[in-house]
Amino acid sequence: MTRRRLPAEEAKTIILNHAKLLFIEKGYDRATMDDLCASTQMSKGNLYHHFKNKEVLFLQLLTQHAEQMSQKWLHLMEHSTSPSEQLIEMADLFGRDCESPLVQALEEYARTLSSESESLATLREITEAAYRAIRQVLQTGIDQGVFINEDIETLSFGVMSTLAGATQLCLTMPNLSGDEYAALHVNAVKLLLKGISIER
Repeated sequence: MTRRRLPAEEAKTIILNHAKLLFIEKGYDRATMDDLCASTQMSKGNLYHHFKNKEVLFLQLLTQHAEQMSQKWLHLMEHSTSPSEQLIEMADLFGRDCESPLVQALEEYARTLSSESESLATLREITEAAYRAIRQVLQTGIDQGVFINEDIETLSFGVMSTLAGATQLCLTMPNLSGDEYAALHVNAVKLLLKGISIER
């Protein structure tokens, strides 16, 4: 087998791209570094030079995915007309993300973690990005007099729990489309909005 020698950043990009396809195809548990060697045509030593193990690779892909979602949230916040609309648009994004095979592999990966796992810190950082975006929208709504003046952390927890819970349930329903996942998330947030919105 021909082994390629590439600049570090190019090699990392190739490894990540192939790893993503591998996790999508086989899931977290069944994907192996040997599979990755075969698909990238790189030696195992080269793979381990750039990424310590399969878990580090997967976490890097999740971080990239979270950054892409953050960019979408920022775009929504710039173009939506009201905090309520922003939350509905975020719910739509969360729902459509259920269709991502990488998110489905995350479910499998999460079952491998113990409460002492160092990887939990990385997962917390990824979750925190969504939490910050939600908190910002809610604070804007409170400041504008659109949402009840409840403790911001309580409100943020409620919205994040609604979206995370909807995602967990949707991942147990693998035969739905992105539109159907999105509708379930949006309807959950619309119900929640009835409880926190101030009628004018």
